[in-house]
Amino acid sequence: MSSLPHEISQINGKTVMKTFKKRYSLIGLTVLTALYGCGGGSDDDFTPPEQVNTAAPVHGGDIALTVHEKDDLQFIELLGTPTGSRTGPGVATDADGNYMTVTDLSISVSGPRADEIMNAGIEQNGNKLGIRPSAVAPNLDTGETHIAVVTFNISDGKNKTPRIATITFVGEDFAPEIANDLTANFTKDSGIGVINGLSDVTDADNEPLTISNLVADSMNEYDLPVTINGTNIEVDISAVEDSIPDGQKVTFKYTYTVSDHRFDLERALYVNVLGVQDIAGAPLVLNYFLTEDILETDGMLEVDLAKEIEEREGDAIVISDVKLDGVAYENSFEGRVIDNILYFNPNAFLDEISPNGFKDFVFTMKVSDDKGNVSDGERELAIRVNGVESNLLAKNGMDVGFENGGAGFEVTWCDPGAAITTSIVANGDASFQMMGAPCYYAVTAASFPDLEVGAKYYLSYNAFVGAGEASPYIVINNDPNGSHNFWGGVRPEHPADGSWRPLLVEFDTESGYLATPNGDGETPIDIADQLRLFVMSAWLGNDGMPVFDDFNFTRYDNIEGVDVLSNSPGNFEDNDYVVNTSGGGVVEVRVDENNPDNHVLYVDTTDAAQGVTLSFPVSKGALTSGAKYRISYDVQYLNYAENQASGADSNINDAGAYTFEFVFENSDNELEFSKFSTVWNGPEYGTVHSIADESSHFEGFGTVTDWDSENVMMHVMINGDNAQYIIDNLTVVRIP
Repeated sequence: MSSLPHEISQINGKTVMKTFKKRYSLIGLTVLTALYGCGGGSDDDFTPPEQVNTAAPVHGGDIALTVHEKDDLQFIELLGTPTGSRTGPGVATDADGNYMTVTDLSISVSGPRADEIMNAGIEQNGNKLGIRPSAVAPNLDTGETHIAVVTFNISDGKNKTPRIATITFVGEDFAPEIANDLTANFTKDSGIGVINGLSDVTDADNEPLTISNLVADSMNEYDLPVTINGTNIEVDISAVEDSIPDGQKVTFKYTYTVSDHRFDLERALYVNVLGVQDIAGAPLVLNYFLTEDILETDGMLEVDLAKEIEEREGDAIVISDVKLDGVAYENSFEGRVIDNILYFNPNAFLDEISPNGFKDFVFTMKVSDDKGNVSDGERELAIRVNGVESNLLAKNGMDVGFENGGAGFEVTWCDPGAAITTSIVANGDASFQMMGAPCYYAVTAASFPDLEVGAKYYLSYNAFVGAGEASPYIVINNDPNGSHNFWGGVRPEHPADGSWRPLLVEFDTESGYLATPNGDGETPIDIADQLRLFVMSAWLGNDGMPVFDDFNFTRYDNIEGVDVLSNSPGNFEDNDYVVNTSGGGVVEVRVDENNPDNHVLYVDTTDAAQGVTLSFPVSKGALTSGAKYRISYDVQYLNYAENQASGADSNINDAGAYTFEFVFENSDNELEFSKFSTVWNGPEYGTVHSIADESSHFEGFGTVTDWDSENVMMHVMINGDNAQYIIDNLTVVRIP
């Protein structure tokens, strides 16, 4: 079959190929019919003129492309531009309009690993070339390249034009990362124990890892047989069972090698064998080694230390002598033991665990019954607390501290320019400065998360604002042209005195700006997947040249956390609970009129000229320098409608909102920070979340503060005039 003629044309800057089938015109057919009818026809078939094919295909040059070994699969057009694009300058064309195909394709490779890689990563698919870096990655190391030269012809069915596509794969190889030494625990009656030799080992290249060269330490007390089976280590505990003294733990040490295709790393292995026997009359411990795995943002972990223990005589089980890493475990904000229950607060270690890292806590304890019968040996509980990357910008690849060129932060409009600076820095070695106004920058679409309906977020950052200059403008929007109430953003308060200050903006997807429709009835959250964070120096007096550092965008409403208020009194279910108050008015725990099974705190500010202050003690060690806290509470303003209509309460603003002020105070050193919490519920009962930032104190930027005191209080200052409220479920938790 002959090939169909083609025409190449440009439409709106795009190359378009049209196919024309051989056809007769309607007029021609009519004339032929008439000729045949008059006897003037011929018995020979009509033969159209032969398609012209004299010109060979042409192209704009050979194709060259460089890819990183971690790039995704992509296809390039072999008839396309010199970069492999389908359209644009340099695509292959045929002056005669003939159909073009790729023929005679061959591949040659070069590079230090060419013999191993060969043609992997290069796949022909018609006139396209598939490039699959993942097929090459396992064999390329950092600094190495693999080059595939693809030669082929572009044919129009008669004429051929040669072309070359050169694909360069750039390698990057990481050594495996070993988080810690490996420890395994067994009782002496365990028989054969199996240990995962790659536990807590990661490899950024996702290469297959192996273990080898298992060597026993010469100081091991007994000969404990160990063998490697794949990536597992098998331990024959039965071989030393009779040698392990009852009530004692014997530790065996080994080293072995963890390897990828290039790196060999040594790791230590400790095998603990506990010699225990069943003591007549004492509880029988069925599992001597308990484990728990939690996140640093979880709520209080509660572990029943008496679980998996059999008490055959029916006596009460007693857990005693609880130690953490060999030190007696004392009651604190970090945790406590009450009635055989261990309470462990992972929030206390938010500053100690890196994102995606972890920290292990090993508790030991004695087991007995209330008759004094003590079980053999000590029981262990190992708790692993895993770090979380809560900063959604960093999680999506933004260089939030501007230490590596500011990736994920891009200009949208900035004639004065902007730059990474090392002369005005909050933390680290660099920050970002706008050199004048107007200057719009935005977090890239790839780095800004898709906001979830119903979620609450906060943005925090450090800002340097010169004397008399304006605080930068912050808004979440889809574009800087105003289609979604672009000027509904905020300028966080800054003293504008040539100093660094921590600034914080809260975003609620169900209220405020993000839930306000534009002229078309569409709210910003309706296009949540298109939104970005804009940061600007623009259009307000002397905007100056602000400097930014340490961007953090975190969702906070879904964090469980642990209440920092002593004994968590905020549900007010203790009918005898008396709140420490000042200023007058009426403050008392009452039955909830909306739910007789619930108690609430009733507050009436009538005749309280200076408002009513509620004071709650804060657990020692719960507040930390530089930390942030989510204040949550339910509230209903009972006589809101009456007071708003009459104007009797000056605390209700023109927009219908009212505020409570929360003040955290250490009376030992007069240290304090505060938060004005705005309530938009009107007369309705609803939940309010607000973020209090400890670093908002005025002790000086970066000052390390001391909250380690028994005399830390949180004061709730209610300044409504002649106002009656019910408050419930008041909690304060640390957030990342």
